[in-house]
Amino acid sequence: MPAMCASARAYSSSANLGPGFDVLAVAHTSYYDEVTACYDEKKNQGVEVVKVVGPFAEGSGGAASAQRAAEELLSRLGFGGRVELSVYKGVPPGRGLGSSGASAAATVAALSSILGQRITRSELVYVAGLGETVAAGTPHFDNVAASLLGGFVLVTTIGNRLVAKQVRPSKPLFFAILVPSRAPRKQKTRFMRSVIPRSVEVSLAARNFGGKTALMVLALLEGDLELVGELMMSDEIIERARSRYVDCYWAVREAALSVGAPGVSLSGAGPSMIALAWSETRASMIARAMLDAYRECGGDAETRIATLAPGALELVKSTG
Repeated sequence: MPAMCASARAYSSSANLGPGFDVLAVAHTSYYDEVTACYDEKKNQGVEVVKVVGPFAEGSGGAASAQRAAEELLSRLGFGGRVELSVYKGVPPGRGLGSSGASAAATVAALSSILGQRITRSELVYVAGLGETVAAGTPHFDNVAASLLGGFVLVTTIGNRLVAKQVRPSKPLFFAILVPSRAPRKQKTRFMRSVIPRSVEVSLAARNFGGKTALMVLALLEGDLELVGELMMSDEIIERARSRYVDCYWAVREAALSVGAPGVSLSGAGPSMIALAWSETRASMIARAMLDAYRECGGDAETRIATLAPGALELVKSTG
């Protein structure tokens, strides 16, 4: 029996969005990775990345998160055999856009479709998150959940079980995303986690992580984009600590607000920034204002106009 192959596309993502640290994220159409997985049950040689191409192939670390995700899935399902992965790397690494998570999500989506085993979406998110640890140091289940499931997602643990759910906004959403061109500092994610306060008052944590995140989900469901935007800028713990290490943060934020963005926040740990918009036209205006402000501040960047992206599980194609 010849090897069975499938391909999947996973889009970039932005996590946290203000107060939703490690639990809230959104997949958007700014960038994407694509993985083709081929499985041969008669061979017993593990998982190999045979090809990495695309604009960010050089900085992908050999697509290690894709390889690890495949290994984790085979182990969890009890499969032997050989898996060969071909990776198109289109999500820029180190910019806070879920680059390694996208590779892991696309791999899990493609390979799970071949293996045909019953496994829940939350379990697939867990496997993809474990795959991402090889690149990010720790699993970021919010990023991989968004890329795997699509749109807005919430993730949390109940006991030892990870639960990932989609949040479906009642109105169309657009985003303006500023992506700095300069290569990020080494170990950027680890550093940005190190600057987070180790302890906070219980009342502050409840208000920030509990009340505001819950209210943002409700605002998305009700289509209250003004409130969503306000909440994106309401974080009192994580973004407050990280913003001082992001070049031109305040200049970009104020520029976006000055032309009508309902809200702006860091994308994940940054340095990219994401702004909410009512329409594609407004998103273009906001993106231009953000880019002008960043350049006036002395940096260079590109901008992307994006909408909610479908998940990798929706974008699987059999190729052999």
